[in-house]
Amino acid sequence: MPRARWLPAGTVALYAAGAWESSRLYALAADGTATDLGQDVQGWAAVSRTGRWTARPGSPYPADSLVIVNLADGMAYTVPATPGLEVYSAAFDSAETRLAFLELGAPTGEDTPWAIVVASLADGSTARFEATARLDSALLPGFPIGWSAAGDELFINTFAPATEYSTAGVVGIAMPPGATAALVDALARRGLLAGGTYSSVPRLSPDAARLLYVARDPDYTPANYEPIAYDTAVNQLWALDVASGLPALLVEVTDGGALGGEAAWSPDGTQVLFAQGVYTGDTFAGLTLKIRDGSGDVRDIGPLPLLPGGWLSGLDWCMPEAALATVTAADSTVQLHTVDLASGGTSLVTSGEYVSVLGCIP
Repeated sequence: MPRARWLPAGTVALYAAGAWESSRLYALAADGTATDLGQDVQGWAAVSRTGRWTARPGSPYPADSLVIVNLADGMAYTVPATPGLEVYSAAFDSAETRLAFLELGAPTGEDTPWAIVVASLADGSTARFEATARLDSALLPGFPIGWSAAGDELFINTFAPATEYSTAGVVGIAMPPGATAALVDALARRGLLAGGTYSSVPRLSPDAARLLYVARDPDYTPANYEPIAYDTAVNQLWALDVASGLPALLVEVTDGGALGGEAAWSPDGTQVLFAQGVYTGDTFAGLTLKIRDGSGDVRDIGPLPLLPGGWLSGLDWCMPEAALATVTAADSTVQLHTVDLASGGTSLVTSGEYVSVLGCIP
């Protein structure tokens, strides 16, 4: 696929850097150089598959709108949130014709209003699918994490509002092109992952056929692990087949070590990049990047540039020969590094209060 002509030559990824409330959008080239694209992003942001489109909250938290920008021609739409609700997260479909985002309101008694909103990239028009969540309900709000390859199903990572539980299961919701406003309850849906069976947000494969996620065997505790607040240790890496709903165990650590909590698909979806190490207290003494290939073989790449007391906060594999690793230091400073997958060498791209890779650009 030819490189997106609306981005600087050689762009392999887009990332945001700065402060959470006011960061900038950058294009990253294969050689590690970055170009400021002149776009302000606030808090979370999303980019489409080729980097043509970006979406970001229209104001600092709580977001009262979603701003959609076409980087090719500068066209922009502002989609206001429904009064009383706030905008969270967004995911573009692979055809780059629409995106979905979550609207969430404050709990009122036992009820929490929410909706999935689908915006057309052609004209900014929206279709809104409303729901109300109760803590005892099987229908909970969720952050969109991706679409099926055909664009007829939306995958959301659900959660229980106003609680400390960040994941309550991954659900696929039927969202065919042309669907109009209705109740979420009226849409066909299916459970893909149950709450408590995975940690962090699952990653959709490049062909949208599998979900990559980390988990922990409940009977396993890493050596020297002493969590202070939250128990975040994981020792398993899984891939779920979206069509069949069947999971496959890719990696399991049973020798006292643990996984770093983040993993990434290779650009062609045949291999997986992950990190493994040993704990000292509630942090890792060190982490080593590894690759599992399609035959199940695992090879070491090299150590991550992890500072004492820090942790791995993101992995992205945007080009065959190199990956991106985001690490956070004990003082919450975030660093973005490129990793040469042949030599294991790393190079610092940027460092600051907030750094987030928004997407790889094919």
